Amino acid sequence: MSARALARLKRSWGKLSFDRVARGVLGTAPLCPSGDSPLFLSMVCHRDVAAYLLAIKSLYDRIGHGRVAIVNDGSLTSSDLAILHDHIPGLEVLDINAIETGFCPRADLFWERLVTIVERSNEDYVIQVDADILVSTAVPEVVQCWSDNRSFLLGTGSGQAISPAPRTASMVRDWIKTNGWTEIAVGTEAEASLDKLPDAAQKSYVHASAGFAGFARGAFCMADLEWFSTSMSEMLGAQRWNQWGSEQIASNYLLANAPDATVLPFPRYACFEPHLRLSDHAFLHFIGAYRYNDGVYRRWAAEFISRYNELHQREP
Repeated sequence: MSARALARLKRSWGKLSFDRVARGVLGTAPLCPSGDSPLFLSMVCHRDVAAYLLAIKSLYDRIGHGRVAIVNDGSLTSSDLAILHDHIPGLEVLDINAIETGFCPRADLFWERLVTIVERSNEDYVIQVDADILVSTAVPEVVQCWSDNRSFLLGTGSGQAISPAPRTASMVRDWIKTNGWTEIAVGTEAEASLDKLPDAAQKSYVHASAGFAGFARGAFCMADLEWFSTSMSEMLGAQRWNQWGSEQIASNYLLANAPDATVLPFPRYACFEPHLRLSDHAFLHFIGAYRYNDGVYRRWAAEFISRYNELHQREP
């Protein structure tokens, strides 16, 4: 068996093992939402219903306050929606086809989610939550950002502080050159081009993960988002910019240029990578590349379900 085939087999087994554990969340007690703020917002698809419930319950259990809304990507079935409404009383479900994205891309690129976040942030502190995050302990830094109405980003090993946008562009171009990359994702190309933005020296950026982010109330507007998207589309070409991953760069850009924005302390808040020490984390974003490596996602899910069941008994 080739190394590639073996890797595919290990990933398939890891996913099956995780899914078997994750289904346990369907037997847990519903959330008990309280209060109007913050607004937790996610885009959810059919295959991620159990994972999303793990994500939102593990986070909400640590914050204990706020409303929950999702964007239905179009794949949620009536059974999915019934499960979600049962586990999240008062859940607001938004139809992706009813969201206008203005001069920004759309169609399965997550831009509908970002546009909704920007619009809702006029009146709410919005926390964007990917379906593949898990929280294992208290998150006082997130609570403080919400309480202070400060935006936050999820940092990475290469992005732990907000800095001038041209600095990121130079860093990413060095990566491309050093690694000899000939085919690069749109996100990488966009970050390498940040110094070509109008007035780039006055713009900020951080190489962060858009999977978890806090958008301060009153700090964002569609005009800024459309300006950035239009500028990138002109630089990279509309066909290139209208690819998956562009929304993540736009999210990082908006947040990095928001007043008093901060990057959550790394590696306490991080994307899971095999080389990181697990004892350092209160929060992990299980990104696709390493999602099922070493069974960490599965173990975190099992530990959360066990703890949640100890704290919350489901009514018979």
